Amino acid sequence: MLRREEIIASLTGAWELFLDRPGAMRHFDVSVDGFWRSFAAILLVLPSYAFSLLADRAMSAALDPAAPVEGGMALAVHGIVGLGIDWVTLPIILALLARPLGIGRHYAAFIVARNWGAVIAALPFGLLGLLVVLGIFGAELGSTFMFAALVVVLRYNYLIARRALDASVGFAIGIVILDFVVSLTLTLGLDAMFSSQ
Repeated sequence: MLRREEIIASLTGAWELFLDRPGAMRHFDVSVDGFWRSFAAILLVLPSYAFSLLADRAMSAALDPAAPVEGGMALAVHGIVGLGIDWVTLPIILALLARPLGIGRHYAAFIVARNWGAVIAALPFGLLGLLVVLGIFGAELGSTFMFAALVVVLRYNYLIARRALDASVGFAIGIVILDFVVSLTLTLGLDAMFSSQ
């Protein structure tokens, strides 16, 4: 179970990573217990993720009114399954590749920072999603801002990889690309699976 003090310290570290401040990693518990507890940060991601999911549905419906749109339980199941699988896939892949890639010593620190960083990374999508759901932003404006948020988050993921893995620029970029490709592949695969039902 996550403790309030750990949540505050970890989110402080995640924010300092976003600002690229030296010493940001000192806020994270990178012990074995801290590693496993960091996966519970998904609970803090859920509200932002829910709003972005609802916004995605609203924008899809606005841009293509003839396309079928998921709703209710189907949307919830699709979203939860997608988030859950995405949450653990990269850590599993990197655990298998840690030794060949030479990141075994920093693997746990990276996953801890990545998990807590996901809470910060999800916030702009959640806020934009809320604005779309409330009708303050239309589909086109929402899509534009979502893309801008994606660029910011990709930079943030680069900083996490660079600092937590103590990696070179090229290696950190490679990790970000791997993460993005894995997430995109999972999303497209799950979309195809749920749309065929």
